[in-house]
Amino acid sequence: MNLYFKKMCFSHFPMAATYAALLALARSLREILDLEKHVDPLHKGKILSLHEKVDFIVTFFEDYSDKHLGTLDFVGNGIREAAYKAQDFMDSYLCWLSTTDDDDGCSSSEANGDEVKNLDGDLTMASERIDFILEETMKMKNSDAAKDLRGSVSYSSAIDNSSTVQATAKKMVVGFDEDLMVIKEMLYEDAAKLQIIPIVGMGGIGKTTLARRAYEDSIVSDQYFDICAWITVSQEYRRKEILSRLFKSLTKSDDDESDESEAELAKRVYQNLLGRRYLIVIDDIWSPKAWDDLKMIFPDDGNGSRILLTTRILEVASYAGCSDTLLHQMSFINEDQSWELLQQRVFGQQSCPLQLVEVGKKIAKNCGGLPLTIVVVAGLLLSSGNNAMREEVWENISENISSREPTIALQCSKILCFSYDRLPLRLKPCFLYIAAFPEDSEIDVSKLIKLWVAEGFLKPNDGFKCLEDVGERNLDELVKRSLVLGSKKGLDGKLKRVGIHDMLREICITKAEEEEFLHHVSSKTDSGTEFVENPYGRRLTFQMTKGNQEWEILDSCVRSILIFPKHCYIPRLSVRSRHMCILDAPRLRRTDVSNIISTFHNLRYFHMSMFMGFPVSISKHANLETIVARETIFALELPYEILKMRKLRHLIFHEGVRLSSYTSDMGIVHESDLQTIETVIDFVFAEEITRILLNLKKLKAKYNMPGRDWDDFNLDNLSNLRNLEHLEITMQDKDQDRDWCLPSMRWNHAFPLALKKLSLEGVPLPWENMTLIGSLPNLQALNMEGNCGTEPCEWTTVEGEFLQLKCFCSSLDHVVKWETEKEHFPCLETLILDSVVMMDEIPSGIGEIDTLQYIELRCCGTSLVDSAKLIESLQHENGNDAFRVRVIGFNDYDDVLF
Repeated sequence: MNLYFKKMCFSHFPMAATYAALLALARSLREILDLEKHVDPLHKGKILSLHEKVDFIVTFFEDYSDKHLGTLDFVGNGIREAAYKAQDFMDSYLCWLSTTDDDDGCSSSEANGDEVKNLDGDLTMASERIDFILEETMKMKNSDAAKDLRGSVSYSSAIDNSSTVQATAKKMVVGFDEDLMVIKEMLYEDAAKLQIIPIVGMGGIGKTTLARRAYEDSIVSDQYFDICAWITVSQEYRRKEILSRLFKSLTKSDDDESDESEAELAKRVYQNLLGRRYLIVIDDIWSPKAWDDLKMIFPDDGNGSRILLTTRILEVASYAGCSDTLLHQMSFINEDQSWELLQQRVFGQQSCPLQLVEVGKKIAKNCGGLPLTIVVVAGLLLSSGNNAMREEVWENISENISSREPTIALQCSKILCFSYDRLPLRLKPCFLYIAAFPEDSEIDVSKLIKLWVAEGFLKPNDGFKCLEDVGERNLDELVKRSLVLGSKKGLDGKLKRVGIHDMLREICITKAEEEEFLHHVSSKTDSGTEFVENPYGRRLTFQMTKGNQEWEILDSCVRSILIFPKHCYIPRLSVRSRHMCILDAPRLRRTDVSNIISTFHNLRYFHMSMFMGFPVSISKHANLETIVARETIFALELPYEILKMRKLRHLIFHEGVRLSSYTSDMGIVHESDLQTIETVIDFVFAEEITRILLNLKKLKAKYNMPGRDWDDFNLDNLSNLRNLEHLEITMQDKDQDRDWCLPSMRWNHAFPLALKKLSLEGVPLPWENMTLIGSLPNLQALNMEGNCGTEPCEWTTVEGEFLQLKCFCSSLDHVVKWETEKEHFPCLETLILDSVVMMDEIPSGIGEIDTLQYIELRCCGTSLVDSAKLIESLQHENGNDAFRVRVIGFNDYDDVLF
């Protein structure tokens, strides 16, 4: 860890860790009260009182932190430890209640003598610690310090959600126009020899942003180079992993190459590039050795290929063999450019109010010419909500980031730490949790939010009852504050992947370990068992760098373990913690899981590979919310009884799962809390099951159709899933000898009206039946591939359908003519056509849609491409300069994140 980060970020007060523990404690108390019939009446009053006290403390912490600009100066280690202990005691109480069988009606008043003694003891010890925290809180509330609010300015209001400001800010990059022109000239230069073009500069200066702008330029990516790929190397890397990622980036393949040797992967990359004019971006390379590990895989065919490097280290650029004329050294932007960037990030295309110009220029100057710090400070200003235009807000920020540090690095660290300190307390645990993920990783948004829910960081409010919705809001705020980077979006425009800048990640790690919120465990030896003793905090993250590592965790208070293995590395784990809440170990040995999981009564998030089947004992974990299974050899068989798990919210099997047949004697009568099921094989929509799954929001299903009809799956009951928002249905293993135009084989079943995203692959839904989809009032994203029979047809749309559709991706199977008007798709923003070969042109009405921003053609005919280019010209003539057409070949497109 760099010393200047520790210096700039040091604080004595574990705000986020204490707050997170109190949130989880409040959740446990709520859940105990929800199990009212099992709670001893003598205990119920005490637990209700404790819940009220903890709610008061949490609310006070939030309000006080807001008023005091993010600080909680009175929160010392004593309060944090008391919160931890109280959480442990009440979790033990909850675990006992959760393991009682609903059928036997057992309650804490009917427990045996030893159990009563233990429950009484847990409750007493928790009460003592909560009373201690409450006493310290009341001292603060009644003190003079609580009355001195240092002004009425608040920095933790909701982010200004002005779509104009946010959208404009994302498009604007100030000070890079000349740099971009220089880079593009070097890319287009006539020199036939392979050239290495390094971009050099300190962290946060904009190297990756500049490289990305050049890489994504439509002329560069679509016309000049035959093939393009992007890889990020980082400080710690494995050659095999880099080769695998480079091959996937080149081929857009998701195939697992873990069984291939480094030599085999290197050969495949080399052969894929051979004879083609290519552009490879190698981002964030730190050492000459990293270049040595890669340089031999790049052929020089004398066809003008280029490699663009970004690095902080001049030595690396020189070592890569480039000439001085090709090296591009990034400079700090000047004061005028800094002020322009700050204005654009805060105000978009609007003008800065005159009263803020002087102080705004002072803020911009104090950012030291580093774009990253300017962007982060702009996010801080935007976070002031209704106060963003108040001069005292700007003056306060200007004073706090005034340059008193001897180096740019220290000054930038101070500014970034300042932005973290001003986060609302409810966002701090969410931000620090990102430190658990590996450097430069693309973090899956869905997984991140599920982990936040399992940790107890989120609480429902009047605007967001669903915890996952609260998580999306929190992540959105972190992105808008520029503390987290949105890297990929789905068809619906929602974030699917996020990342974090290296400098912010350093601060995130420093803060997390300083507060004993989270600890990184790294290997000290190549083999044998490593003992993890007295770790910092209750959460451990393991970044595997060596093969077949083994750990034995001796601390009984560990609550969360996240393991990030590298390819085929298989960790072994021994844990002595009865409070385990999260086990994210995707490649953990099943024998290890069987040995340890039975003791994890408080388990809420469970992720592992299930090579040999599903652990039967998992259904006994009454608090489990998320089950994720990867790398199964075959579709697993699950009993329908798993739906009895009271708190289960997400059931995710990447290779597929089969649910055993439902019978009426199973006694499942309550509504399940399940929100996600993926991927289920040959799912039968029995009426009883659709009643149980009324809360389901996302469903992925695959059907094997040989010898079967749609009627076999009770699809008429599909529409009963009234809360379903995301549906994906894939029909596979078709019998080619069957007539798919027969009425029994055509899809003619209604969809749930709440659907926002729908994907149908291989489902024979005739184009004349598209009203089934077009009439869905909330549909925003539609993907249709391989959906119709064999006869050429026309598709004519009508007004009043597809009213909310923003993205349409389709192969338009067997459509020879598409007749439509702009009124038929009034909100369409993105059109993706994949392997459309029978249709000659895109309807002119599509080109007239006011909201249209992007058309992508994959492996389509030249006449279709020409019609798309004509639409592009018309859109530009009408002032829509942001409109773009992309034409790509068979192996050159990214998978759509649906």
